[in-house]
Amino acid sequence: MSATRAGRTGRWVPARLLPRASPFIPRATRRKLSVSVSICLAIWGTGALLAAFGPFHARTAGMALMLPGGGHLASGHIYRAIFALSAFLLSLLIWWMIGAVIAPIIVWLGILVEATLGHSHVPLSVAGAWATAGSVPAILGSSLVVYSVRRYRQRATARTLNHELASVQFFRTAVPSTTDPAVSEASADDLAHLRFAIDLALQPLDEFTGFDRRDQFREAALRYQLCILGYALSMYRYTHTPAFSGYLDEAQQKAIVKMGNKQVWGYWAAENAWGRFSPNRDPVNNRDNVMLTGWQGVAVGMYESFGDDRFSRPGGLTYTWSDTQEFQHDFHTLAASIHRNFRRSPFTLFSCEPRWIYPVCNTFGVNTLVLHDRLHGTEYFRELEEAIDGAFENEFQRPDGRLIGVRNETLGLSWNIWASEGVSLPTTYWMNACLPAHAERAWWLLKRDSLVHDGERYLLPKTVANRCDVGNYTLGSDAFAQTFLSLAAREIGDDEVADSAFAYVDSMQKVIRRDGVARYAGLSTQGNLYSLLARFARPAANRDLIGAGLPAQWRTGPRLAEAAYPEVSVSRAVTDGHALDLILRPGAGPLRTTLVVDRLISHGEYRVRGGLDPTVTADDRGCALVSVDLEDRTVLRIEPTR
Repeated sequence: MSATRAGRTGRWVPARLLPRASPFIPRATRRKLSVSVSICLAIWGTGALLAAFGPFHARTAGMALMLPGGGHLASGHIYRAIFALSAFLLSLLIWWMIGAVIAPIIVWLGILVEATLGHSHVPLSVAGAWATAGSVPAILGSSLVVYSVRRYRQRATARTLNHELASVQFFRTAVPSTTDPAVSEASADDLAHLRFAIDLALQPLDEFTGFDRRDQFREAALRYQLCILGYALSMYRYTHTPAFSGYLDEAQQKAIVKMGNKQVWGYWAAENAWGRFSPNRDPVNNRDNVMLTGWQGVAVGMYESFGDDRFSRPGGLTYTWSDTQEFQHDFHTLAASIHRNFRRSPFTLFSCEPRWIYPVCNTFGVNTLVLHDRLHGTEYFRELEEAIDGAFENEFQRPDGRLIGVRNETLGLSWNIWASEGVSLPTTYWMNACLPAHAERAWWLLKRDSLVHDGERYLLPKTVANRCDVGNYTLGSDAFAQTFLSLAAREIGDDEVADSAFAYVDSMQKVIRRDGVARYAGLSTQGNLYSLLARFARPAANRDLIGAGLPAQWRTGPRLAEAAYPEVSVSRAVTDGHALDLILRPGAGPLRTTLVVDRLISHGEYRVRGGLDPTVTADDRGCALVSVDLEDRTVLRIEPTR
């Protein structure tokens, strides 16, 4: 039944219960685990046969096959064994961090060769041999016991949660949530923070001044900063200035085009080589890399929602490797790649780094499909919706509703440490646009189990993940987590939590102000950009922009097409399809300036309220020049005279 809440239309829906009979191990995961355990036991068995029945010099090699470092341990060299095992564990970490599956293979083989050549003449230690032989079975057995106990507890928790969820309802907004979205006015402080993003975007395409440069593999990579920059600019344009293109449109374009710079996407050549053993450098036409295709797809779809389809034209998205090699793509090939990879992955969700699946990145892939379907009439998401929903519900969620933040595509393994609020909050935010039932329940669980109100503000658990700024890997502050708490809460419609979290960040962070530009000193560039997304959001704004786009009157009515930057700051720009309402502020002191307005009726006469001239006449292209004096906050209205 339809309803209205805080000016938004929608309906009250019952909470989605957790699966009542979740399998001990989900189906796709079980298949992968069966294969990986079988291979592991086959290697172990081969090593055991060599150690027991092989020639003298092969016994050490057999022990090294049974356990990385086992050749050293069985030969009585305990410290070498510890060093070898540590090196192998480090190689596994490298595999996870940058997708280099070749790392553990090389390290294990190196350990095996070194132990065999160094200890083949040494008699095996009985105690060391037994310790080596028993390690893998002990690890597998204890892991199974721990998993079984935790699974039993999680199922018990699920029964309790379902009992509570049975009486819970959520207000799910329609798409769109309103036919006449609210357009807010940005304050002078809002505009100062916005200029940080605009300045980042408008610099030359080969420059990255102001971006954090840590690495191009993990969370601080340039690709994430550029995409979040695009989201923040799109959100500001959607909620504050839908009737303004000008330098804001140019900034959005540049943030997208810059993704084609080799400094941004060149990591993929290395990752595909050492992760898939493939020389293919193409960042789009491959079986992984949703961390680029999904993230950029959302930025492109948001931009195209404002009426410019340049990135859907052939070659609109070009990734340049050298003067002689480039990969030409567009929004269509980006979406098709995501759709193809969803279809062929045994988990439905597919990898970021080769062989590592992150649900949060897959939400960007899903939303790219939603955007492409709306803008181009495809049915990518509709075709896969049931499979995607099932993957999130069964393969990437514990029985107690907590997100499984990462899973290895090859081994089927995951681990509990990647299930924190730092992972679930962004997943909740992006899910609201495409899988709202998941987002609603995830938010309810977070409020129930994680959020604590200390009388002043809402606190997240003091975990390392919640006190890490992933944009530059610094530890100690919860400002990044609180920023995302505000963003997710606002999207879900929990204004109390959103206001509390954003007020905390805004009051506790030192603000650097220079030449009219403001940024939080204690947040990374990525953190500052997310804070803009939170600052300019409203309830269900992301859901509306992705799922519905702009109402018809915004796409056709008069528009502010050009304004000088940074001299003119646009606080508000909206059209009802006939008139244009503007609120402007001087960006660098009082001035007289000329604006360009387009999408007027050719040769039509328009009344100007707040400008220097009482009327203007559009030329044959529907454009007109409007002169105005800007001293402080200036209100302009341009409307037909008849």
